[in-house]
Amino acid sequence: MPIIRKPNPLPSELDYVPESSEPYRVKASDSWWTLAELPQVKTAGLSALDLCYFNFKTRHPAEINWYLREKVGCRTSTKDGKNYKFSMGDAPGIVYIPAIGMMPPADEYPRPNVSDRTNAWLGVGGKAGTQFIVVGIETLTGYVASLDDVGKGMAIAASINRLGPGIGVSGGVCIIYITGVKDPGDLRGFQQGDWDFNLSLGGNWGKMAKGAKPLSRLKPLIDKVMKLGAKTPGGLKQLLKAHPDKWIELIKTARTMKDFLGIDPDGEPNILIVDVPLGGGVEASVFFGVANFEALWDFTE
Repeated sequence: MPIIRKPNPLPSELDYVPESSEPYRVKASDSWWTLAELPQVKTAGLSALDLCYFNFKTRHPAEINWYLREKVGCRTSTKDGKNYKFSMGDAPGIVYIPAIGMMPPADEYPRPNVSDRTNAWLGVGGKAGTQFIVVGIETLTGYVASLDDVGKGMAIAASINRLGPGIGVSGGVCIIYITGVKDPGDLRGFQQGDWDFNLSLGGNWGKMAKGAKPLSRLKPLIDKVMKLGAKTPGGLKQLLKAHPDKWIELIKTARTMKDFLGIDPDGEPNILIVDVPLGGGVEASVFFGVANFEALWDFTE
């Protein structure tokens, strides 16, 4: 059953209609994240969580569920059973979106300056690979969260052709860090080639992170993701959607580290994949890998 909490006092009455808004009849294919992609919502600069606040004057997931049940008439739960989702049977099934040209107050819906944007993403992936003598192949699937906008995430996949000495089978968890990407379209068909290696890190993770300059710079962000306890892409996605405060923490950390990391928001796409000591397999190899990436917006139901 969805997690519900009735606000006390109510931040908005059940008959509340936002100023400069228009009603929208929800469909089964809708979610807060797809609604945030509507032109008038994007023009207003509202994220999925902002849109919830626009409708109900709360950003707390359990209180949003209460309004979805009592005001929108939702009765269908998401796959994990923790939240309500939209359906054609919702009665009245009405939420509100900003009217065309409406700009909400900046103090209620703070929007970062363009200069503050990082166009960076951070998340968790799962890898599986084999290496036999001089050739190998590896596949990657993952979920990365925007380090600019709460509620925006991408599903990412890659196939990596490898050439180099080594032998073994590997698989497990990795941290994915992406820069220079505004939306999934920037990564569709994107190809990146470089020398890389696979090695069981185990207890040497800390030493390796301190010794490698890119990893040492990223360590605060990587540590924050690892402390969340999400060991799969789906687990990270659900955790961040259910606890937006954790997402905000990631964004704040990334913002404070922007100059230190040398992030160029307008630079070419770059993807760093870091194995972490949560996976299995035994492999030792050095190889040149050519990765072919694909990405899609990934919305929670």
